[in-house]
Amino acid sequence: MTEEPSLRRFLDAVAEMHSSFSLETTQQAVVINAASLFGARGSSLILCSPGDSPLKISASHGLSNNYLQKGDIDPGKSLGETLDRQPVMVSDVATDPKIQYRQAAIDEGICSIIGLPVAVGSVLVGSLRLYFSQPKDFKPIELEYLYALPRQVGLALKKAFYFSSMQDAINELHRMPVLDSFKQAVQTLVGITTKYSGARGAALMLVNKENQTLESVYSIGLSERYLKKGSVSLGRSLGEVSQGRPVIIADVDHDDRVQYREEAQAERIKAIIGLPVWVGAEIAGVLRLYYSYNFLPDGDDLLWLQQLAHHAGMAFEKNQLLIQLKNRHDWYKDILQDMRI
Repeated sequence: MTEEPSLRRFLDAVAEMHSSFSLETTQQAVVINAASLFGARGSSLILCSPGDSPLKISASHGLSNNYLQKGDIDPGKSLGETLDRQPVMVSDVATDPKIQYRQAAIDEGICSIIGLPVAVGSVLVGSLRLYFSQPKDFKPIELEYLYALPRQVGLALKKAFYFSSMQDAINELHRMPVLDSFKQAVQTLVGITTKYSGARGAALMLVNKENQTLESVYSIGLSERYLKKGSVSLGRSLGEVSQGRPVIIADVDHDDRVQYREEAQAERIKAIIGLPVWVGAEIAGVLRLYYSYNFLPDGDDLLWLQQLAHHAGMAFEKNQLLIQLKNRHDWYKDILQDMRI
């Protein structure tokens, strides 16, 4: 294919990847257009979790169910592009030691595989893999498009991640008609933040004004040992409450704002982001995210995370309103009356 048609096809593929806010639609657009653009027999988008968790295929095109269900994908045994953050090309699956499921690939008719690491901002989220029935010989111009594709995939996924997380958070708030659902809403909001941020864990903590500490309300992805490390002092820990703005600890090992550095190191925490949670004009608590790698978020990351912290504050506020309503006699009649005015 000549350079001019290649550019046009590349731009058309990128446009389709960016055309939707839906995460599912975006992922399908990625795998379909990636396979078509490079003449692959199939493709897959594989997402990873922090640590050594198995890779998960989140979208695929042109691959059989038998191949997709071959087993867990070990990041250390399969290609390795998510570990080294470099493209990996396997020209012959029958002989290359980087193939984890060799027989499954041969049975699928796959001869060669290319793995391209995909990042959302500075966070590695997974890999885009292309599968070919014959050895693939790329021309120089094709290689340029091939190496440019993951960045566009990451940008498309970033937009979809942000939108989906906001949608999930808002939906959860609207599912809080009764007091019993408050705990579930808080758990879901913290889970949403962890899932989409690439963090290994998160914690929502409330300000205790009497003893000037932060008390954990809910956490995910953190060990009991770390959670019981000791009281979290407002005066010594990070400072997002006193400053009223996000605090970024990009390198836990060398930042004096970390109150429990040794405990964080034992937990293998490399970076922390602390976000104040506002209820009205008052800081009621903090939302903290913990990363297993050094991490410096960009402006978009912080804006998005602040919105999630805002939704946590809204959950607290709504819970208080529900308590007040429940304590009023015939409160539902008052609401109906107000709606008729």
